[in-house]
Amino acid sequence: IDVAMGILTILFNRQIMVYLGTNALSVYGVIVNISTFVQCCAYSVGQASQPIISTNFGAGRGERIRETLKYALGTVAVFSIFWTVVTMVIPNVFIRIFMSPMPEVLEIAPGILRCYGISFLLLPLNVFSTYYFQALMKPKTAFIASVARGLVISGILIYLLPAVFGGDMIWFAMPITELVVAVYVIRQMIKYTKQLKTREV
Repeated sequence: IDVAMGILTILFNRQIMVYLGTNALSVYGVIVNISTFVQCCAYSVGQASQPIISTNFGAGRGERIRETLKYALGTVAVFSIFWTVVTMVIPNVFIRIFMSPMPEVLEIAPGILRCYGISFLLLPLNVFSTYYFQALMKPKTAFIASVARGLVISGILIYLLPAVFGGDMIWFAMPITELVVAVYVIRQMIKYTKQLKTREV
C-alpha cells in the first residue's frame, strides 16, 4: 500500500507539472500532508477495532463484531465530516500552516483543496474497510480495495481526466476513486457482515 501511494504521488507530481505548473504543485504538497492526517485517523480506527473483530470472528460472536463495526463506522463518519468541513471552510489556513505562500498560491489554493477535499468524505471508510476485511479473513478483498484506490483506479484517472477534460480535472481523480472503491467495499462489507454467525449463549 505504501509503495502504491508513493508511486501515486510521483504520478500526481508529473501530471501537475505538465498541466498546471509549480504553484499548483506547491498546493498539492499541502494536500499530501492533510491527506496523511486523514488516513492516520482511519488507521487509528482500524487498528483499534481489528483485534476485537478478529478475536470475536474466531469465537463465532457475530453480534459483537456488528456492535464493534457500528462504533467504528460512527467514528469514521465523524472523522470524514470533520476533515471535509475543515478543508472546505478554511483551506488557506492549511496553506499558511505549511508554507509562506505567494498571492498566486493563495488565489488557486481554495479551489484545489475543495475539489480534492471531497475525497475525505469516503477516504476514512475505504481505509478502515481494509482492516475489517483482514479481520474477517478476507485478504483478497482488502488487497483489491487497497490497490484499486492506491494505484490502479487513481493512476488511470490521474492520466485520463486532465488529458480529456483539462488540467484542473486532475483534482477530481481521488474523489472519483474513493467513490468507486466505496461502492465496492460497502457491498462487500454488507455481504460479509450478513454471513457472520451469532453464537447462542
